[in-house]
Amino acid sequence: MPLATPSAVHLPLRPPAGQFYDLPHSLRPRTNPGVMAIYIHIPFCTVKCHYCDFFSVAGHLDQAPALLAALAMELRLQIQHFGSISPETIFIGGGTPTLLPPPLLQNLMTTLHQHIDFSALDEFTIEANPNTFDADCAAILHAAGVNRISFGAQSFVPTELLVLQRDHNPDNVAQAVRLARAAGIDNINLDLIFAIPGQTQNTWDYSLNQALALEPQHLSCYALMYEPNTPLTARLKSGHIQAAPESLEITLAQHTQAKLAAAGFPRYEISNYARPGRECRHNLHYWHSSNHLAIGPSAWAHYQGIRWKNVPAINRYTTALLADTPRPPIIEMEHLSARQRAGELAVLLLRLRTGLHWMEFQHRTGINAAQILSQVLQKYDGLGYLDVGPQHLALTDQAMMVSDTILADVLAAFG
Repeated sequence: MPLATPSAVHLPLRPPAGQFYDLPHSLRPRTNPGVMAIYIHIPFCTVKCHYCDFFSVAGHLDQAPALLAALAMELRLQIQHFGSISPETIFIGGGTPTLLPPPLLQNLMTTLHQHIDFSALDEFTIEANPNTFDADCAAILHAAGVNRISFGAQSFVPTELLVLQRDHNPDNVAQAVRLARAAGIDNINLDLIFAIPGQTQNTWDYSLNQALALEPQHLSCYALMYEPNTPLTARLKSGHIQAAPESLEITLAQHTQAKLAAAGFPRYEISNYARPGRECRHNLHYWHSSNHLAIGPSAWAHYQGIRWKNVPAINRYTTALLADTPRPPIIEMEHLSARQRAGELAVLLLRLRTGLHWMEFQHRTGINAAQILSQVLQKYDGLGYLDVGPQHLALTDQAMMVSDTILADVLAAFG
């Protein structure tokens, strides 16, 4: 079925100061809304990593009971609005969800089971920092149905972890993986970062080897980004650190792709590698622009061309949801036009190795992507960046380091 055209109501991206949007009233279905995934954001961390621009707070666990109560209320409000939620995937991220003490972690799992229909669920992921993961945590998660854990390893070189201000050591990673498997959770992802200041090809290769030795099912390998308003970017601007040369970043990216492919981890997305059949199903829902709901401060959701984001502040989040008349703390809402939705879908699909299939895209959007992208195809013709066929369009391996530029051109072509 083609994507439905969103409501003609065009709201400002942000409501008046101090106010919140309601859940989209035009989306009150009488049947199950087809929510494929749900995300839960737990913002607590032990320390704030210097490169991180996600909403999180160091410490403040005294606010966790109120936050969990607010999460439960937000979930109830969404169910009242959309109907029963029966997702294929759940992802709990942060922050560091596993920083929650065992009673509160159990509280969170109980809340999810009380409110969500698990009958269609086939992937339940939680993010974990290696030094916040123990046997009690693993047992609680396994009993609740968690079957996939994403550990933030980032590097196996202590000096590189220090640059990133990570608060674990490399030995914590192996111990955490052992505890997860001992509890019965054997689908493991490791996050790694390359192009860290001071990193060399040898140290990056060492981290890759250490990660592979733990026999994970999935690896996410990201180039270090200097996001605005982060301590790492401030250190870069002040001259306390130097960014890795672009030539080294390209070398490391190419090395990663070749090494992991040889080890049985083909790349299936720009930064993600997995053993066949172990791709992250939750993120695949994002990349296919599926309907997904989200709860927690700063969490964002998407449904039928409307997306919205919660306030990135614990106090405002909990106050809104625990009030006598609770309401979702939505601070951003955007109704996308059919053309905007098609453009974003094209960009998301092209992040995947499988790319965009012309007929499937037209069937879903009503738009002939080959026609829309004709000038983009002409611009990159002969450069080896695009795999263009009668059935599909995909980025080649050579395009990975210039993918941002290509995808920006694709989005611009849709207007």
